[in-house]
Amino acid sequence: MYRRFPLSLRIFLVMILVVISTIFAMGIITFYQYIKIAKDYNNRRLERKEQLIIETFDYLLSNRNTKAKEVKEKIGNKIYEIADINNIDINFYSLDGKFILGNKIPTQKTEFISKEILKNLNRNNDRIEITEKSPNANSNSTSVYRYIYNNDYQPIAIINFPYLHDDYFLKKDFYDLLYRYVAIMFIVMIISGIFSWFFSQNLTKRIKEIAYRLSDTGALSHNRPILYSYIDEISPLVSAYNTMLSKFKQQTDALIKAEKDSAWQEMARQVAHEIKNPLTPMKLEIQSFQMKFNPKDPEVVSKLNILFQSLIQQINTISSIAEAFSDFAKMPLKKDERINVIEVVKNCLEIFPSQYLVMDYLEDSIILNIDPNLLNRVLTNLIKNAFQSVPEKRIPNIIVKIRHDIRMVYFIIIDNGNGIPEKIQPKIFTPQFSTKTSGSGLGLAITKKIIEEYDGNISFFSEVGEGTVFKFEIPKNE
Repeated sequence: MYRRFPLSLRIFLVMILVVISTIFAMGIITFYQYIKIAKDYNNRRLERKEQLIIETFDYLLSNRNTKAKEVKEKIGNKIYEIADINNIDINFYSLDGKFILGNKIPTQKTEFISKEILKNLNRNNDRIEITEKSPNANSNSTSVYRYIYNNDYQPIAIINFPYLHDDYFLKKDFYDLLYRYVAIMFIVMIISGIFSWFFSQNLTKRIKEIAYRLSDTGALSHNRPILYSYIDEISPLVSAYNTMLSKFKQQTDALIKAEKDSAWQEMARQVAHEIKNPLTPMKLEIQSFQMKFNPKDPEVVSKLNILFQSLIQQINTISSIAEAFSDFAKMPLKKDERINVIEVVKNCLEIFPSQYLVMDYLEDSIILNIDPNLLNRVLTNLIKNAFQSVPEKRIPNIIVKIRHDIRMVYFIIIDNGNGIPEKIQPKIFTPQFSTKTSGSGLGLAITKKIIEEYDGNISFFSEVGEGTVFKFEIPKNE
């Protein structure tokens, strides 16, 4: 299910998850740090109280001959003062665990020291702590048991003081900190969420742009390298694409050159064939005239005129063939300029019958950098072919559409002619091929060559008996 999400959403969710995890981890660390601080605070406080109490009672019981039975007598009522000053309960027990005296009346729990505590309390371990949970939710209790010694370092009693861990103020400070922490983290999470969203959108926008350029790459397209200024994980992909594009262009240029060389070879054969066609009848006519020539024939002048007219006709045919192939072989020098396509098309249409033409455009000005004479030549050829494709008994209806976008200008010529049969459609742009009985068959070949000179593309769709649609596009290249 996660894989069905868009990449931008997945990146956003991962970044939000990282932020939440970080906040949660910091909260846990803060909580355990609070526990450690509270524990250290209570331990230091207990140590100070314990040290002060022990020093006080050591002073009271400092007599060298103090015996265990004299503890109660020597301490007396001073235990109340010491307990009040240190704000702690104090109990004294005999070495066998019986209660001797304390600042409070002994309870059933404090009347005796348990055997387990006595067992663990000895000379090698003369101090033990026992921590118990207090009924008060805000605190725990630690009871300290340790020996009291006389000056001969003889144990004479066991002192006990239960220390109450009052964490109320620490917890209050912690909760105050927690509230501030949650508020700050909430703001941080919102800011991080907004940042994550824009970051994921920006990243996927770059990927989408690269994907668009990859999908737009083609042998007939005007391929351009991707300009990518970022240094990240995507830059090797862009670099690889640009390298591939360079190699692709080299291979395409080599293929185009090979195709052109092959086309010129084929054209040379076609030129030779076309010139040979009128030369053969010229040769035969001259040979026939030579065999039949009689200077004394009274009609010799008339026969010579007939021969000359035939020869001139064949020579004109050869001349037209040579001129057509010359036009195809040598493109005129381009004189590109910024033109308004709409105005050029309007001027081009003026030589055709306006009652049969419809010019369809949405804007009065479309700027294109091109030689206006070459564009006029392309349009004239296509529109002339459109008129010639309409049968005599049908009223011509020719539509010329002009559209454009950011990159291209599109020209569409629609006719209601006879259409082009499917079997000859692959040959339509081949030099010397024509669907008409007259003409050199180079019109569409020249048209295609001009369009390709501007990195454009031409295509068509035709339905027999219904008509044909020619479409060509030229990059703006402003």
